Amino acid sequence: MNLPQNPFLQLTPPRVVKALNHLRSLIWEHPEPVNVSFSASRDEDIPFAKAKMLSYTPVTLPFAWGKLFQTGWFHLELPPPASGSPRYLHWRDQGEGTLFFEETPYYGFDVAHRCVRIPDNVTEAWMESLCLQSAIWHPEATGTTPEGSQLTQAEIVHRNDAAWKAFHALDTLLNLAKHEAKPSPEFAGLRTDGVGYRTPPELISVLLRSLLRIMDDAVNALDRDGPEALLSVLEDAKPWLEQSPQPVNAVLTGHAHIDLVWHWPERCGEYKARHTFASMNRLMEDYPEFRFAYSQSASYEAVNKTCPALIDTVRQRIRQGKWEAVGATYVEMDNLMACGEALARAFLVGQEEFRTLFGESSGTLWLPDVFGYAGCLPQIMRQCNVENFFTTKLTWSNINRFPYSSFIWRGTDGSEVLTHVTQELGYNQNATPEEGRTAAKAYLQSDVHDTFLQPTGFGDGGGGVTPEMCERARHLQSLQGVPRTRWGRIDDFFADLNTRREKLPHYQGELYLEYHRGTFTTHGDLKAAFRRLERALLVQEAVHTLHKTGPVEVHPWKRLIFSQFHDYIPGSSVWEVYKEGVPELQSLAETALEAARGQSGTGPCVFNALPLPRPHLVEAGGHLQRVTLPPLAAWDPAALPAETVSPATASQNELKTDRVQARFNDRGDITALSIDNEPVAQNAPLNQLWIYPDHPHKFPAWDIDRQTLTLGSPLDTPAETVPCPCEPGAAGLAFRRSIGENSHVTVYYRLSPAHPVLDIEVNVDWREEHALLKAHFPTLYTGRHARFGSPFNSVLRGQQPGNPREEAMFEACASRWATVMDDSQTQGLNLMTEAKYGMGCLDGNLHLTLLRSPVTNGEDYDCRRMYPENNRQLKSRDKCTDQGVHTIRYALGAHQPRQPRAESPAALAELLYTPLLPAAAPADAGFLGLDGGESLIPCWSKPLPNGAWILRLHETLGRAGTATLRSAKGWNITRTRLAEDQQTPCNGTVPFRPYEIVSLRFSPA
Repeated sequence: MNLPQNPFLQLTPPRVVKALNHLRSLIWEHPEPVNVSFSASRDEDIPFAKAKMLSYTPVTLPFAWGKLFQTGWFHLELPPPASGSPRYLHWRDQGEGTLFFEETPYYGFDVAHRCVRIPDNVTEAWMESLCLQSAIWHPEATGTTPEGSQLTQAEIVHRNDAAWKAFHALDTLLNLAKHEAKPSPEFAGLRTDGVGYRTPPELISVLLRSLLRIMDDAVNALDRDGPEALLSVLEDAKPWLEQSPQPVNAVLTGHAHIDLVWHWPERCGEYKARHTFASMNRLMEDYPEFRFAYSQSASYEAVNKTCPALIDTVRQRIRQGKWEAVGATYVEMDNLMACGEALARAFLVGQEEFRTLFGESSGTLWLPDVFGYAGCLPQIMRQCNVENFFTTKLTWSNINRFPYSSFIWRGTDGSEVLTHVTQELGYNQNATPEEGRTAAKAYLQSDVHDTFLQPTGFGDGGGGVTPEMCERARHLQSLQGVPRTRWGRIDDFFADLNTRREKLPHYQGELYLEYHRGTFTTHGDLKAAFRRLERALLVQEAVHTLHKTGPVEVHPWKRLIFSQFHDYIPGSSVWEVYKEGVPELQSLAETALEAARGQSGTGPCVFNALPLPRPHLVEAGGHLQRVTLPPLAAWDPAALPAETVSPATASQNELKTDRVQARFNDRGDITALSIDNEPVAQNAPLNQLWIYPDHPHKFPAWDIDRQTLTLGSPLDTPAETVPCPCEPGAAGLAFRRSIGENSHVTVYYRLSPAHPVLDIEVNVDWREEHALLKAHFPTLYTGRHARFGSPFNSVLRGQQPGNPREEAMFEACASRWATVMDDSQTQGLNLMTEAKYGMGCLDGNLHLTLLRSPVTNGEDYDCRRMYPENNRQLKSRDKCTDQGVHTIRYALGAHQPRQPRAESPAALAELLYTPLLPAAAPADAGFLGLDGGESLIPCWSKPLPNGAWILRLHETLGRAGTATLRSAKGWNITRTRLAEDQQTPCNGTVPFRPYEIVSLRFSPA
């Protein structure tokens, strides 16, 4: 005789865990071995058509193969169907595999994707495999062995569908129960282990008590009669389980954020795209309701080149409405360090690729994982017909919680875009009740809009959504206590959110991420190469503009934009990425400059590639003269009006020109600086070099901890005076000192009559590890704000102590210039850099990070399981970044409220570091200059077909105004946008609003 029903619900959870383990063991049955042969591991990719022709050698499992980042092909002989149930291929390799039966890849295997249903008529297959286990967030990720990636299972299995469905149904209920049973003063929470006393579930919710009873009954049925009986119990409970879901909707979007480079080089990122696309396509067969979205047209382009049949399948899914090509940009790029034009091209090139591949551009900027968002982005988006923005990264901020989930993001210029930010959860979501409930609770605009977006699937290393996630999603559609959950489209979500637009809050300005502040400095050689290529393309496009030869080749632009990827230019990738990437950027820059020189020719003329007038020194009749080179023009300096100037002079501790005077102490610090007879208000010597121990608590390549900046000490080693080479007319002083036991620094100071600035060059032989080097400029300009350059404009950040949100910006990104000033903004100090970005300012102390040497990503202890040393091909590697010689250039100038355009810091950041070219003959591009509106900076010329070109300008200081355009005869000038899809006549005046991006099209009349 049976006892009455179990009254002790606290005993249910361990039973459920045991039942889940039992059900898991029942899912896969009747295994049959697969005969496996292997060709060889290679550093280059072999396309499927050639892979079929390779010779293969049988292997015995377990089988270890490959060096890190290599690929290899396997041939599989599959046993014929033996029963009426579908066959599944079970493939367990530490690395990643992509299954082929024919030209279109069928499925991607990795640590989260182990089985796939295969057609009955297939008896052989091929597997393209990658020796890399990169699913760092997955609990079963073990890395690879020192001998390579280990293949341990290859078999045909059959799925017990009842056990499969029962497992996921019961697992979903247990997850919900665990989340409902969060510990409280009355209840200690659920215990799923089977030992010891547990608190009776007395003061708990009705939902939790009912879930425990339903699960207990379901396990009883399983124990008596098997999985089908468990499903029957849950079916009977369905009317109650579906009562009263949370009054908010979760829209699942299939997601597979792929880092194009990170813990792997670029070709592995291309492999991951093929691998992931194949899996997502296959899931759409088994789960018709499944929806997937992927950004980054660079990935689509790479897949189209290597596997066009797969892109044809993607196009079909897009037409079906199941797949969305979102993102708007070529890559998910860092948008803080690129110059404005390079950032705009990321959109223009990306949208063009989307149109070429799929017939339409994207209306949503999808940047889940970048390290801050510039205030110019809304304006660039709107000028490129992108109206929606999504990210998850702001939830990583570690001092101040971001205040909104859905809002109108207003850029610095006033442009607005509809924005959605996940709170609490990121982009590696698993479609569980806990995630949905957490996201619903954290959705800060649920009172206005009842739906939030929930990106689901494995990202970073790719892989995407799994069959398990799809199965769980079916149970979440109307489960009590959980948001109403469904797969959906991103564009539909934003269209629905837009209906509540008038009720959403606004947020204006940059979206600063309070994390990953070290990325503005790590791998300084990379950032210098990146900036040099930006500048080389500016020069090359200027030459094309001058000679009316049309656009430059798109390839170097694509490579520059690719390097903007958010784990590339920030310096957070492994050595293999930079061993390939830095030489490529350097080579592309040199090629662009060589092409520009070749087209410009040689002769007596000088070509000014900038759309700014430029001072230039020449010697004539034994005298030093200063001429002004017209913008975007080639001229013989002898034909230009000239003024005689005095050369700079140097004494033991002083440099002087007719406008600038600087004095130095014996250590090489600046004890006094005066510009136009106005002394800079110093609190201490300027350009003090300080060194800090740098030991971030979590992500060394990414982070600078706030505590680090309290631990520094000034360089106190004695300095020796050394020779300072100078250009004609300039004078300089140089001081050489040691840093620690192994490093040395030489600081060169130079003055020239060409510009009213003090040029500084820091040459460092850097051998320090876990250290950070800063230059400090302590002033008495303690106004409310300091101004920092940003792409296409600037941003004011608080510099006075006390406000947590502003003090959290202790290290921030500046696009190569900054100004510290008083409250009246009439006095201050300008800092311009050639290729440095990490800065900060507190209480008048402007500081510039010159170098840091954290552990290189991939060299830390946590990555050893991913990268066994014996299996890594790149043997010559520094443990820490930036070891070696660096040349760092920056300059100091005076801030004045009404500075001439060419002396503003935004202009000087270009004028000081952009090379001049020799030219064969005088010529101009038709642009003769601007009058008025001194804060409107002409910054770039973009050549177009048929001799037309675009002049790009941007306002930098938050001022509205009007400038008068001077142009040569023979040009029709219209005003347009970044997308160049609108044109209005320009009558010679250029009105502008604060921080506006202005584009003027010059067309031959």
